[in-house]
Amino acid sequence: MTPPIPTFSTTLILTLFLTLTFLAVLAGQATATPTAEPLQVPSQGLGVPIINPAAKDIIPNKYIVVYHDTYDDDTVAAHQAYWAAAIEKQNIGRRSPVDDRLLSTNIHTFSIGPLRAMILEADDANAIKINDADEVSYIEADTYLHLRNIITQRNATTGLARLSSSQLGTTSYTYHDSAGDGITAFIVDTGIMTDHEEFDGRAVFAFNSADNIDTDVDGHGSHVAGIIGGKTFGVAKKATLVGVKVLDTHGRGTCSTVLAGIEFVVQTARQMHLSGKSVVNMSVGGSRSSALNQAINSLREAGVVPVVAAGNDDTDVQNDSPASAPGAITVGAIDQTTDQRAYFSNFGQLVDVFAPGVNVESVGIQNNTATQMRSGTSMASPHVAGLAACLMALDNITDIDAVAARITSLANATGSRVQGNVEGTTPLIANNGLQAGA
Repeated sequence: MTPPIPTFSTTLILTLFLTLTFLAVLAGQATATPTAEPLQVPSQGLGVPIINPAAKDIIPNKYIVVYHDTYDDDTVAAHQAYWAAAIEKQNIGRRSPVDDRLLSTNIHTFSIGPLRAMILEADDANAIKINDADEVSYIEADTYLHLRNIITQRNATTGLARLSSSQLGTTSYTYHDSAGDGITAFIVDTGIMTDHEEFDGRAVFAFNSADNIDTDVDGHGSHVAGIIGGKTFGVAKKATLVGVKVLDTHGRGTCSTVLAGIEFVVQTARQMHLSGKSVVNMSVGGSRSSALNQAINSLREAGVVPVVAAGNDDTDVQNDSPASAPGAITVGAIDQTTDQRAYFSNFGQLVDVFAPGVNVESVGIQNNTATQMRSGTSMASPHVAGLAACLMALDNITDIDAVAARITSLANATGSRVQGNVEGTTPLIANNGLQAGA
């Protein structure tokens, strides 16, 4: 499904976001009305040279086409224009033989730093022709991505306390009063319920590539935002929170909807001069994607600290994206009451640090005072995103590698280590270095 035209909040920030060129890129995405009898097209897998044939949740006949960085923008644009015209004509009335959906007659283009790509739906013959073009670096099958949380029972809040203590069992959270002031946190997720009291007016709904509902209906994004910057449950209690909706009511999205969200973050960071003053949390993931991992590098180049969830499959993160992106700060989950690696948490050499992820209390969406308990690396990641925001505000750290190094240094200094860990995985547990109760 082609990502819908993004919608923006009606807050004061609207006037800034509307200046972005992103709107021009997405113009004309409405699906054309079929004018012919539905045609069956060859199914994906008859020779299309995708680079991720073993990926889970592949969307049939839908592709991410990534270009070589040695070709100039005009050449890439000409190739995209040619195929936009071709697909508009050839896909009218055509259906995928796998899921019987009408193939889109539109393409969607991306320019995320050096990553230039287009998303389209095509039969095998056209996909092969596209891949054969000199300008094209590779073709990747688009895939579904999912949330990184699991359902849990209600229990006491311990995550914040663990973040500011080197000892188990503390009940207080110690933090500097700068608390992420002046830092913008982008939450690439299911959106944010911006009128929740936890956010004190610091949250804005800014972008939507998932559906036409400009709020959080699932609750995952609001819960994550509350961990990053809620006044009660948040790590960085003064940070500005920006909702970037890439997952729908059911917590489901695609690699292409997430890429659209990342493109928005990159463009916004540049337009609003947020380089070195912003973080992005991505508690989403799916099969390994070269395009998505490349997009993480574009976030870094824009000066946005990328923090991502490791995933909940109790497996090595090397097979997941964006958790496998070398440029991301990848966060695994511990049970903060025992320091045991959470039974669901992914592991491996690409995990950078662990954080609380079991029975974490934060924002609920039943009403504007509701709370909810959730577990998952989805909850661990925003603890570290909030910590990054605090360190950037307190120590005026603007370099992304320096932020990552500071997080690692503070975690190492506590002496706390993950219990029941997998060999080859970091034992470090995130900490702000202020030692509550010390």
